[in-house]
Amino acid sequence: MSEAHHTGDEDVVTTRIDGAVTIATINRPAKANALSNGVIDALDAMAESIEQAAADGSTRALVVTGAGEKAFSAGADIANLVGLTASGAREQMLRGQRVFDRIANLPVAVIAAINGAAFGGGLELAMACDMRIAAPHARLGQPEITLANIPGWGGTQRLPRIVGRGVASEMILTGSPIDAQRALAIGLVNAVENACLDYAVKLSHAVAAHNHHAIKAAKAAIRAGLRGGIEYGLEVEANAVADLCQTPEQHEAVRAFLDRKAVRA
Repeated sequence: MSEAHHTGDEDVVTTRIDGAVTIATINRPAKANALSNGVIDALDAMAESIEQAAADGSTRALVVTGAGEKAFSAGADIANLVGLTASGAREQMLRGQRVFDRIANLPVAVIAAINGAAFGGGLELAMACDMRIAAPHARLGQPEITLANIPGWGGTQRLPRIVGRGVASEMILTGSPIDAQRALAIGLVNAVENACLDYAVKLSHAVAAHNHHAIKAAKAAIRAGLRGGIEYGLEVEANAVADLCQTPEQHEAVRAFLDRKAVRA
């Protein structure tokens, strides 16, 4: 099953279903999968459809990638930035932040398959995902300072939380990209794989094999601690465990575990 999110005559984000995993592809290869206003709108619509599909557990993981082999996404479409007023620029940044937050907050595992360049908004989109798998030829960076500006779709906030202040400051203040192996060394990506999309889909299926309530709760607890501090995160974690302990799925999983242990004994 597949669908396309339309903007004008262009299917800028396409999706296909592989069991409990949805694969979403930014489909502007001739533009290095640049994130135009239309792409942002299409990503928002895609996230809404994932929220609906996740409600009953039919979708438990999402893979985000780019069309072609050259780029995951080269970043914001610069054509959309020409002539912006201050208020227009602020609204455009807030719009992108809201959409990327929506993707980050999806109640499913979200994995970026970085099949090529991930610059600017492209890296910010990848950082909104829970995990990132990079192709060996991928390059990642926040080059906004070379255009006399700074990241505006979450880069100044997510990058330091992933790689630490020092490395994030280096990347943001120099604008210099890094290769996939350095991204792996600093923890910006989880793995470097030749067939990064296949690896990301396989990883997604490993997550999707688990209970969708537990996936949602784990993501919520991680997010709570990162945003609200460890004390708040611990409270959310304890409450989630208490709620999950009351579910039929958890009762059955515990019984099955004990039965297997008894047989082995």
